[in-house]
Amino acid sequence: MIYISIYAIIGVLVMAKGPIYLPDSYTFVDMAFNHSPAYCIFLKIFTSTFGAYFELPVVITQYLIIAFGIHFFVKTLKRLFHIHKVGILIIQLICLAPCVYVHNLGSAILSEALTYPIFLVIFALTLRMFVEENLKYLYKISILLFVLILTRGQFLALIAALILIVSYIIFKKKSFVNQFYFLAILIVIPILTSFTERVYNKIVFGHFENNAMNYVHFIASPFYIANESDINLFTNNDEKVYFNLIYSSLKEAKLTRNQNISIGQDDYLFYQYNFPEICNRRIYDLGLDYYEAKGLNFIEQNIALNTLCSKMIGPLIKQNFMTWLKVFSKNLTNSFGSSKQMLFFFVLLFYGLFNLIKSNKNIYKFIIIATLFMLANNTLIALVIHSIKRYIFYFDWVIFATFIILLNEIFKNQKLSES
Repeated sequence: MIYISIYAIIGVLVMAKGPIYLPDSYTFVDMAFNHSPAYCIFLKIFTSTFGAYFELPVVITQYLIIAFGIHFFVKTLKRLFHIHKVGILIIQLICLAPCVYVHNLGSAILSEALTYPIFLVIFALTLRMFVEENLKYLYKISILLFVLILTRGQFLALIAALILIVSYIIFKKKSFVNQFYFLAILIVIPILTSFTERVYNKIVFGHFENNAMNYVHFIASPFYIANESDINLFTNNDEKVYFNLIYSSLKEAKLTRNQNISIGQDDYLFYQYNFPEICNRRIYDLGLDYYEAKGLNFIEQNIALNTLCSKMIGPLIKQNFMTWLKVFSKNLTNSFGSSKQMLFFFVLLFYGLFNLIKSNKNIYKFIIIATLFMLANNTLIALVIHSIKRYIFYFDWVIFATFIILLNEIFKNQKLSES
């Protein structure tokens, strides 16, 4: 009864807040180019059905989906670990917290409202697959992962973790010949999502292209650490002109790493704080202006800019590799919270791996999945963009859930020894 009441209370709080619009919200509603299709289509269904009154139905539906995802996740943990009801309530509350605190997922018109519950369901199904060593769960996981990636591309990172887990199960069952196709399914997912995204963009915008912001984000840190002499890396006229345009603008605004190192600022924290000014206001906006002057329309500008950035990333990283690696390392560390927290999660991963070899307990499989998923996600985020909370909050429950499950195991063992 308390369990259901918590969902009801949080639901009332979400409804009371009403729809919350953030800068990205309007672009999702407008189905703007460069946005992953799933959430745009989700909103389009509501705007087409309810017109100007779509907001409340969206908020209600989002919260119901979130509640289902959390319920499925918590129910899976309860069934596998026989967690005490107090522990279950704590995990439920921690998972529900993003609905009304900081992120306001239930009310926010943002794709995270869908990716959060889908991710929790995928985690629960992966845990079941690992515990039962039943690869048939991968069919459901793959369908959900396909939708998840089309909602937020960062979850491509989960494929690497899933390949490791599936490979372990296949190796343990000594069934590579009969079950290698499960690995093939995972490898095909990025191809299918890319093709689907292209088809969507062809239907909606008339261009058979992937979303054109990936490399624009990726090149932000290479531009931030670049030196003025790096213009000599490029021979193509567009590349030379564009490099000079962006570097000059960054230098004029005092947004280069060299300028801030000289006055004693932390290079990564400065980069994180000024990422919108570096990437959005300069690399992106000035790039669009450059191609607009060449007579391209908005969509053509995006495609051309993304293509140009994709060619320039390699030379810039190679030229300043050690500096880029330092910024990436700090970005990755920040995604975990601090160097101590990152060390903690690495220790936790090795603890789970070491003990899994010795015993086949479910707790170690839980730890391995949680830390592998977290490491994969955070690494991809650190490579491409700045590691702010919006991209990494999906794992805020990991420490609490791990602690509760470990405590639960200790109490169960004590009861067994006393009986």
